[in-house]
Amino acid sequence: MSNKKNVLIFLSVLLGIFIALQVRLVSSGAKYMSIKDMYAYSIELESQKSEIDQLNSKINEIKSQIDAYQTAKDDEEIDYEAFLKSEIESTRKIAGLTNLEGPGVIIIVTDGTRELGENENPNNLLVHDIDIRAMVDDLRNAGAEAISINNERVVFNKSKVQCTGPTIKVNDQVFAPPYIIQAIGDRKFLESAINAPGSYSESLRQWGLFVEVNTSININIPAYDGFVDYQYLN
Repeated sequence: MSNKKNVLIFLSVLLGIFIALQVRLVSSGAKYMSIKDMYAYSIELESQKSEIDQLNSKINEIKSQIDAYQTAKDDEEIDYEAFLKSEIESTRKIAGLTNLEGPGVIIIVTDGTRELGENENPNNLLVHDIDIRAMVDDLRNAGAEAISINNERVVFNKSKVQCTGPTIKVNDQVFAPPYIIQAIGDRKFLESAINAPGSYSESLRQWGLFVEVNTSININIPAYDGFVDYQYLN
């Protein structure tokens, strides 16, 4: 009898905990997240991890460049001024401050036109900012060296892709679909990032959105024309 009583007390306490957690979730304004959004966030998280690895690699590369600068400075046979100008131009390209051209892909993304299922959320057929960000992340992971959205240069840690209702904002410019994403890099790798089974773009197609990718031997991507303001660098 005593054991049954203890079990009953335990179950009552457990039920109370579940009720408290439910109340907490409701009061905190927790919102329903679709499977599509969950997948997009998981892709974005993996991309952030990849970018951390890339930044660590870049740190090591910069350290090597510093050593090269010192060697060039100490070597009287090297034109140090020309060497620095070349490095400055290379840095400007990497920072997105120059127009670039090269082989790559052109991607067209727009809202779906299929009929909605019963009680289906209409947002499932709309292209959202998180969808564009996930595709950009996939292109970066595939080795894209420069990316633009509707002719707006996407620069790491500076460009923002934000939701503005049925449209999106890129670098403070508002665009409606279709969205044209251009990327310079290895055409085969970039195309695979969009067309490969299991890719985020493939999941968008399965939801009914339109995604088309074409390769090109010459992609033109403009320079970033936004204001670069470093708040913490001295």
